[in-house]
Amino acid sequence: MARQIAVEQLTIDSFKPYGDVIQLEGNKNVVIANQGTAKRVNYVAKLENWRSSESPALQSARPNMCIFSSAPRPTISGRFQVKLLERHPYSSQVFMPIHQHGEKNIDPNEACYLVIVAENGPDDKPDLSTVRAFAANSTQGINYKANSWHSPMVTIGQRVNFLVLVWENDVALQNCEEAPIDPVVVDLTPSFKNLSDSKL
Repeated sequence: MARQIAVEQLTIDSFKPYGDVIQLEGNKNVVIANQGTAKRVNYVAKLENWRSSESPALQSARPNMCIFSSAPRPTISGRFQVKLLERHPYSSQVFMPIHQHGEKNIDPNEACYLVIVAENGPDDKPDLSTVRAFAANSTQGINYKANSWHSPMVTIGQRVNFLVLVWENDVALQNCEEAPIDPVVVDLTPSFKNLSDSKL
């Protein structure tokens, strides 16, 4: 029988073992900028590129800022099944929601994507006993630490566009490593409201 987990609230503190939550609210590093017309949060995420000239086996990488448009994943009876985790062994990875074109009735405080993470096990594979899931809204971005196991992006109920930043080269396994896992079922209720059974 598949293991079932509940969704947790995404906060700066709860996500610290896996990376950073990128948000204005609750951040302690806010300063006033732009002649007093803006709030600025400095060093909101730790960006990492572990490839260096001291590691000749690793091909150098460059930052890739891209737009990632993620369709909603299928859900069944308010549940989502995780069958695969991935990690970026040498780079952090930022996902920041951006304006949702054509979506006029989005509540910015309503959860719209799922962040699923796990710790590394002694066999250098995901430790399934540590899998956690967090509900994120469109005002929250995330930054995965380098070498942190996580699910490919999971949006729920609607398409979400993201600005993504990751260091990449031409060596696929240096950019992303995938690990099929025994299914873990995430109970999306009551964190997600738009839970009609959806298809890609």
